[in-house]
Parts: sequence; C-alpha cells; structure tokens
Amino acid sequence: MIVRNREHSINENTDKKAVLTLTRLDKTESCHPVSVVTADEITAPIHQLIVCTKASDALTAMNSISPVLAKHCNVLLLQNGMGSQEAVAEAFPAQNIWIGSTTDGAWIREPLHVHHAGQGLTEIGCFNRQPATAFLRQFQGFPLKMTASKDIENVLWQKLAVNCAINGLTALFDCQNGSLLENDKKPLMDELIDEFVHVSNTLGRPTPESLHEKVYEVCRLTAANHSSTCMDARLQRRTELAFINGYLIRIAEKEGLKLPAHQQLMDRLSQKGVRW
Repeated sequence: MIVRNREHSINENTDKKAVLTLTRLDKTESCHPVSVVTADEITAPIHQLIVCTKASDALTAMNSISPVLAKHCNVLLLQNGMGSQEAVAEAFPAQNIWIGSTTDGAWIREPLHVHHAGQGLTEIGCFNRQPATAFLRQFQGFPLKMTASKDIENVLWQKLAVNCAINGLTALFDCQNGSLLENDKKPLMDELIDEFVHVSNTLGRPTPESLHEKVYEVCRLTAANHSSTCMDARLQRRTELAFINGYLIRIAEKEGLKLPAHQQLMDRLSQKGVRW
C-alpha cells in the first residue's frame, strides 16, 4: 500500500508492517497484513496498481510513482466524478488505464479499519474500448461484485447525473441525502437535474429515463447517509466538486451553455468556505 505519510497509516514501531481490518456486511471482521511504503521507497517495477485517491489527487499520485511504473502497467482508477480519468490517461499513454465505477458503500472507522456498509456493483472498463474481460479474471473470487463495462464513459456519466444533483447540495446544507426531498431543498435539486438533462441532450448523450425519479429514489434509499462531499466539507477537506458540478459547468461552457443553478451552487459553497 502506497501512502503519502506512513505515520498517518501505521505506528512508527511497526517497521513498515501494518494490518488492515475489514468489517464485513455481516459484522464479522478479518485482518490482512499489508506492507506500507511511500513513493520514494519503491524500487521494484509496478505492474498492477489501484489508485484510490480523491479525484484531485489522482494525477499527482501517479506522477509520484511514474519512474517505477512498468510499461503497459495495468492501472485501475477509482475516482468520483469525471475529468481526472482523462487527465491520467493523457499523461500516461504507455500504461493500460482502467476505469472503475462502484455503488458499494464503505466508511473508515480509523486508519486501516474499513467498514463495508452496502453491497453494490463495481463496473470496470477502458476509455479505448479495450475488453476488460481478461483484466477482470484476476478478481475471480473477489468479495465485491465486479463486471466488465463496454462503455465505462456512459457509466460515469450516469453516475455524474446523480452526484451533480445530490453531493453539492448536501455539502451546502450539511444534511443527510434524504433531507434533499424537503420542500425548501427539492426545488434547487430539480433545477440541477433539469440543467444536467439539457447538457446531456445537447451532447447527444443518453440520460436516464425519468432522471428526477431516479435521483429521488437514491435520496430515499440513502436517506440516512451523508455523502462523501458533505463529510469532506464538514471536516474542512477539499471536496471533489470540481470533478462533479464543476466538470459539468466546463463541458457546458464548451457548448456555449449557461448553467445558472450549478454556478450559483458553486458560488454559495465557496462563500460558505467549502473547498473544491
């Protein structure tokens, strides 16, 4: 496991060894010894890499280990939103860049203690349409449900549609997902959804049928959850909104479209001190 600061992940007296604890859905726990290193300590070539950083940190993380990336190394990116994946793929043309999108839920009790909170599906694909079947064989028997996607960009776009409507608003109001269905918040969410549909139609991208109902359903199913964006804002960490609502605004500008609801949301978040 490659970390920025080892002291944040393990105790100093563990000599680079640590134990990752996983709490499963059935509340049972398992322990997994891992070796923890920083980028400057790696000497052997890397042939398989999973990047689990925030979207804003993905390219920086990749650059930090670029000298030891083997040619044609398989890199699996697991970032929220859109934009960071294209940046990494453009900067590392010699590597096989795979993109993952997951609906599994998890949270961290403390460093190296992960709780699996909800069973979902992880879809994996490649921007150049390279079949993911062979890549996925190594995950046979893996406890997460995984499948190959023939159009991972569309998968990311469909997830972006939901995140654009929910994440930023939960950070603005510091609320659980279900609260967005309340009368004082729902009209704002509807405006964000309408603007996403407008951009999607202009680009000729498929949009989920009844996107409003799909977003409402997500809010109902995850009513008690706090989005990752809300938690980042609460903890005064930089959010991924530049790769969610911010990404949509940039795409719309290229098409000459104005997104007043999205822009107003970003402005209000900035005024509140939320970083993105």
